[in-house]
Amino acid sequence: MTFLVTNNKSDDRVIFSQEELSRYNGIIHERLYLAVLGHVFDVTDGDKHYKPGSSYNYFIGKDGSRALVTGNFKDESHLKDHVIDLPCNDLLTLVNWQQTYRKKYKFLGLLEGRFYDTQGEETKYLKKVKSKLKDCREDEINAEKENQKYPPCNAMWNEDETSRVWCTKSSGGITRDWVGVPRLLFTPGEEYPRCVCVNLGNENSSTNLLKLYDNCPQSSTSCPPIENQT
Repeated sequence: MTFLVTNNKSDDRVIFSQEELSRYNGIIHERLYLAVLGHVFDVTDGDKHYKPGSSYNYFIGKDGSRALVTGNFKDESHLKDHVIDLPCNDLLTLVNWQQTYRKKYKFLGLLEGRFYDTQGEETKYLKKVKSKLKDCREDEINAEKENQKYPPCNAMWNEDETSRVWCTKSSGGITRDWVGVPRLLFTPGEEYPRCVCVNLGNENSSTNLLKLYDNCPQSSTSCPPIENQT
């Protein structure tokens, strides 16, 4: 997953001003242009979605990147392309949107403003976004590693609010060659623990952040144990 940017200077690089982009709205100019994270695309081929009166016309003639994840198609404020405060999942989704537009529509150039200057060079804002994206991807990799080490339990809640958690070789959607036993994993900064499956045969699975379930044998793959359920 990469942020689609151009770092090498080019004499024929096309830079759109905000005013220029706004004119490609299907009315002043018949073509339909929009920008995603500062990259301008011609989406005229998708006019059924973007022409005046259609569901995604909001995006035409502007960079409304934020609405791609918030769904706020009424935002005409100066913050409509402000994205650095978005959660990692939303920010990564925006990069995926940008890549999708790059594959589906013609890339035309860069938009002068929040992400690029008048010469098409990256702004300080864009550099901060890219730095956050790097951190987001590292967090994503670390989270995946933790999920592999401590896969989520299966869980079921009954009408009387009693619950059962249990482990299998594919619980939590993580397939492995071991079953594991349920444990409560306390994560610093999070209010509540979560149920994970722990491989007792793996010495590296030991941590003081793991706690046993009350009234559940240490080696049971289900809490409460199957034999204690009514």
